[in-house]
Amino acid sequence: MSSVAERPPSQGVVGAMLRGIDALCTVGAWAAAVAAALLALILVVEVIVTSFFAWSQPWAVEYAIYLQGVVLFCGAGWTLRQGGHIRVTILLQSLPAGAARLLDLAGCTFALGVLGYATHALWQQWFRTYAFGSTSFYPMSTPIWIPQGMVTLGVTLLMLAFGARLLRLVLRQQVEATSEGIGGGGHE
Repeated sequence: MSSVAERPPSQGVVGAMLRGIDALCTVGAWAAAVAAALLALILVVEVIVTSFFAWSQPWAVEYAIYLQGVVLFCGAGWTLRQGGHIRVTILLQSLPAGAARLLDLAGCTFALGVLGYATHALWQQWFRTYAFGSTSFYPMSTPIWIPQGMVTLGVTLLMLAFGARLLRLVLRQQVEATSEGIGGGGHE
């Protein structure tokens, strides 16, 4: 039986944390997928109702905007883990492995700084919006903290995904999930 010190990082506390972040990002991706389906449904219904009955649903524009935010941000952490974000792949492939890793480390560190600031600001804004009871100016008067909270959670998941990527780079683990590991963290 091996001691805790001899355990590889993928099996200890760090591994559990990375798998937890991957699982949260998968939940975010599912939320984004549901939001995309609802957005499509709303738009199809809006087009049909407007075309055939000359009647527009006053809530359609409002909820379409909110759903776009959920689609954009809630799936971003999962997309990062899958290697789906736009990167300068040609540059990374042309560099030696060590230099490419250093560039990836620098990019992740920069992204964490920007996302850390954005996450902090979004959470602060969310708390203020909730405390003030702000509602949208659209006819539905939706409490703004609801869609704002979804976007805030999405950006938080992206920040966690970049943190996990940076940690994997430092530990020299595979940073992108394999096809067998989609949603579950991949083979490390």
